Amino acid sequence: MKTYLDCLPCFLRQALEASRMATEDKQVQRKVLDSVMERLPKLSFNATPPEIAQVVHGLVKDITGNPDPYRETKKIHNQIMLNSYPVIKDIIANSDDRLLSAVKMAIAGNIIDLGVQNDVKNLEDSIHTAFSSNLIINNYDEFKETLMHSKFLLYLGDNAGEIVFDKILIEEIKMLKDVEIVFVVRGNPVINDATIEDAEFVGMKELVRVISNGSDAPATILSQCSPEVRKLFSKADMVIAKGQGNYESLSEHEGIFFLLKAKCPVVARDLGVNVGDTILKSNSVRNLILLRHI
Repeated sequence: MKTYLDCLPCFLRQALEASRMATEDKQVQRKVLDSVMERLPKLSFNATPPEIAQVVHGLVKDITGNPDPYRETKKIHNQIMLNSYPVIKDIIANSDDRLLSAVKMAIAGNIIDLGVQNDVKNLEDSIHTAFSSNLIINNYDEFKETLMHSKFLLYLGDNAGEIVFDKILIEEIKMLKDVEIVFVVRGNPVINDATIEDAEFVGMKELVRVISNGSDAPATILSQCSPEVRKLFSKADMVIAKGQGNYESLSEHEGIFFLLKAKCPVVARDLGVNVGDTILKSNSVRNLILLRHI
């Protein structure tokens, strides 16, 4: 997905909020904004929003000297969601379709995105509200059918906190199907995106293999990913990509199941939905997997 004029105010907002998280020095915060405003006009709109956001947050880290402005916030979100883990598991266990409920809960967890909104309050209530809503784009039948014919699944994670819901979905998948799963996190801190540290904190590494994508972009930009991640992406029978950032960077690629909440007008317009809608979207059946295994 390319970048639009509408994205520019969001980049400036992100720069201001991240600089405030990184330092209390207002002069440094001003320097960050000045640098971002100087750099933005030089960037191509053919780049995806995460590619530009990577530059913005790189400036924040370089100028403030803080390599991980959201580190403490991520820890808080991880702990809040871990505290909700038993309740969420109980909701799923008592549902008519456990896999569908786990998918919806994983999408509901995508509300935790400080790159889009930095005023997330009452997280548990917001997540339960999102879980109760209908999927506006609903390719669940194709999702389940592809899963049942898959031997290897690549799961591209998104945010800290949200990673707890990814863990729950993976647990349900493993109960349903004997499939190898690799979970991919960001290579270095950016906004509140999940890293190896977050995966360890929530126990993801005890469930599946977890690897870094080798990049500090707030998305999966394949050209920046490690050779291992690119190889796994090519060989995977099924790819799950969580969140807006992964949609923005991978929407032109076929054979991916996107699980997200549309949190900004630009992404909502690209998807043909309203802001706030929850989405399970498939581009196509990956590598004709259904034909290959029938």
